[in-house]
Amino acid sequence: MPQLKAYHRPTTIEKALQLLNRSGVTTALVAGGTHAIPQLSENVDEVVDLQAIGLTGITVGEQLVTFGAMVTLQAIADELQIPQSLREVVRRESASTFRNAATLGGVIAAPHRDSELLAFLLVSEAQVTVQNQNGQQALSLESFLRDIPAALGGGIITAVSVQTGGQIATDRVARTPADRPIVAALARKSPDGNLRLALCGVANVPLLVDPAADIKAAINPAGDFRGSAEYRRQMAALLARRVLDVLRD
Repeated sequence: MPQLKAYHRPTTIEKALQLLNRSGVTTALVAGGTHAIPQLSENVDEVVDLQAIGLTGITVGEQLVTFGAMVTLQAIADELQIPQSLREVVRRESASTFRNAATLGGVIAAPHRDSELLAFLLVSEAQVTVQNQNGQQALSLESFLRDIPAALGGGIITAVSVQTGGQIATDRVARTPADRPIVAALARKSPDGNLRLALCGVANVPLLVDPAADIKAAINPAGDFRGSAEYRRQMAALLARRVLDVLRD
């Protein structure tokens, strides 16, 4: 663990940005702390805790839900006005003890390769709102995950918007039903009939894949103790076919 020199708990976004962008100080952001704290670099001088800045609202529209970045996963799982499919994916993301602390913004800012929640957000056309010292901008989750430091630009995630219309299909392989997936496929058929497909467990972060593509050729997974590269490639192709078949029927 690093030898921290200071801990900050700002109450406004503006103060948080000021603390993050000081010269000569290496600062780490903490939201719920479930991802950031265990991975703090030895080079970190100070921590900025975002838990006092708000951003915990959930706004439910007809086909769009907007979450404040500091909404906990448990709050999403408990919100009866959002689709059951999203609530189920959130419950699979982590155990209840972690869901009570982990935030949606934290899951996005510190992505895991096997996150079914991120895959769900990708197929649901999620937009990530970032605020930095240059102002506020919204960008697709796919673009955000492609280069997180560049997308943040010294700023913080303030909101996440998700399309809720259409149909969702999911499938996964895991060591046990309670485990995080080795590979998972999630697909969505939008109200206008467009298909989107996302895979997790086949790259550094979950990724969108063209539903019409040759899945085995489109991915280049790395193997580990849970599954070889070839196993992940084969499972991705199988699971993708299954979820797409469900939505095409």
